[in-house]
Amino acid sequence: MNKLYLWGGVALALILAGFLGAYYMFRPDPPKPETYAEEVVQLDGSKVLERKPQPNAKPVHMVPRGSKVERIIHLKVASPSPVAIDMGAGVAPSFECPTVEVDMTIIENKDKSHSVIASANGQILRGVDIPVALTDGYKEPKWMLGLGKNLLDEGWMVRGSRRVIGPVFGGVMYLNHGEKYEVFGTVDLIF
Repeated sequence: MNKLYLWGGVALALILAGFLGAYYMFRPDPPKPETYAEEVVQLDGSKVLERKPQPNAKPVHMVPRGSKVERIIHLKVASPSPVAIDMGAGVAPSFECPTVEVDMTIIENKDKSHSVIASANGQILRGVDIPVALTDGYKEPKWMLGLGKNLLDEGWMVRGSRRVIGPVFGGVMYLNHGEKYEVFGTVDLIF
């Protein structure tokens, strides 16, 4: 009997060590904090904007209730060449290049999708938000592990299963009833 408890304890310790090892091997890295970065002009003339983290910054426009502000972008845009403004007959045309200021906010909606809110000191003629980084969606778990204790006697169980195909899992279950133990093959249907 003592030998059986010893082997059961060893099996339980190995399973717990496996859980801890898997946790430390496969846990995601913590997010990298955003830091200041200077503006960079690229070869094609476009700019990687200056990044100034400010956790307490507020957008200039309304944000839908329940949404989370992720980024606030402020642009100042000037026309590349002067625009002639006709002042009427007999008056020389005036040339003016007004600077346009555009404020944009990237938000995370309640449904975890993202949207862009834009406002400007002029009229926004058109805008489009083009999601490029598509998510893979929800990944179904491949493994199931479990421990159990019989509340009426000294029995306990250890169970492990792996997804075989679709909602079907196949696995092994070890049951210990005091001095007696049993090993079962299992097939589970998850729905």
